[in-house]
Amino acid sequence: MNIEIKNLTKIYPRGKKKALNNVDITIPQGIFGLIGRNGAGKTTLMRIVATVMDATDGEILFDGKELKANKDEFRSSLGYLPQSTKLMPRLNIVEFLDYVCIMKGMKDKIVRQQKIKWAIETVGLVGEEKKRLGNYSGGMLRRAGIAQALIGDPKVLIIDEPTTGLDPEERLYFLNLLSKIASERTIIFSTHITADIEHLCTNICVLEQGEVKYLGQKSAFIEKIAGKTWEITCTPADEEMLRREATVTSVAYVEGSPCVRYVADHPILPTAGNVKPTLEDAYIYTLGGVKR
Repeated sequence: MNIEIKNLTKIYPRGKKKALNNVDITIPQGIFGLIGRNGAGKTTLMRIVATVMDATDGEILFDGKELKANKDEFRSSLGYLPQSTKLMPRLNIVEFLDYVCIMKGMKDKIVRQQKIKWAIETVGLVGEEKKRLGNYSGGMLRRAGIAQALIGDPKVLIIDEPTTGLDPEERLYFLNLLSKIASERTIIFSTHITADIEHLCTNICVLEQGEVKYLGQKSAFIEKIAGKTWEITCTPADEEMLRREATVTSVAYVEGSPCVRYVADHPILPTAGNVKPTLEDAYIYTLGGVKR
């Protein structure tokens, strides 16, 4: 399913804050990465697309149909995992997913059982069916959240900041799971962690202060700084100079000396080595460099 977002604006009444400002995005089938700092407007955009919140202005189309006039049809094809997932702690996963099935209008008990079994197997919670959700780890709760989003086999999945707070093993499992379920679906994956989508997404959007800073292929985004990304281990004084003369994308300390990655048309310091740029380099460069 293709989704077109046209001139979308959201102004919050309190303080008249403009969370989104004339956002235009076309989202094709596959995993689409929405990147932005905390407060960039990602969650507001996700909530509007998920029909949880209304926009102040603009429109959204799905397969050419106006979403506002066809909410029920769109919702029947939608799975949503919000940033804050509050599941029912006293229920086990089977009881919880049965509740979700009923809420989605599935009256046939056998059909519900089949859907629940498939969802539990898909997200890797086999053997955890009797444990209450309140006793699940953070990673298991995110899997349970994806399981509820998959009920009904939706064509569109909206997933907002899914790996926040997960340990490395659970994060890797979750990303592999998304890759596994992406076939024939449109997945909108919102995050501020570039590594989460580096190997998952072909198309990305960078959102900053409610505006689109980049929209297109990830490879073209990175290619913008190809041949202009440098790395050097230097003195603190050189680090300060590089912050003034270039766009610093990362600083690590090796035995007390700063190892600086930066973007510039030339190396600035003659011993700097040219390095292959990453999505994070391109993203930080677009946002103006690493903040102190």
